[in-house]
Amino acid sequence: MRVHRDQQDGSAEVAGPVRTCVGCRRRDSDSRLLRIVHDPQAAALSPDPDRRAVGRGAWVHRDERCIATALDRKAFIRALRLAGNVSQDAISEVLETLSS
Repeated sequence: MRVHRDQQDGSAEVAGPVRTCVGCRRRDSDSRLLRIVHDPQAAALSPDPDRRAVGRGAWVHRDERCIATALDRKAFIRALRLAGNVSQDAISEVLETLSS
């Protein structure tokens, strides 16, 4: 990953895949974010740590504040363009793991 510092404001721009966290809305390298996908068979959201699942993904920092904010705002459901009831239990479990 290369970092360029030639922006006018002096901030660093990360070269390579950059995604936006659905919790804090900050942009970051995809390697620093966790991908969340929808599992249609289970009608649930699930983490995709290997980033190999097919379809649309929502990205969030591996930080309990970002995950909690995204859950509260239903940001995963919006980012994945889902309608209806979708279980967020697996994401809540990730949040509990980070909290302990």
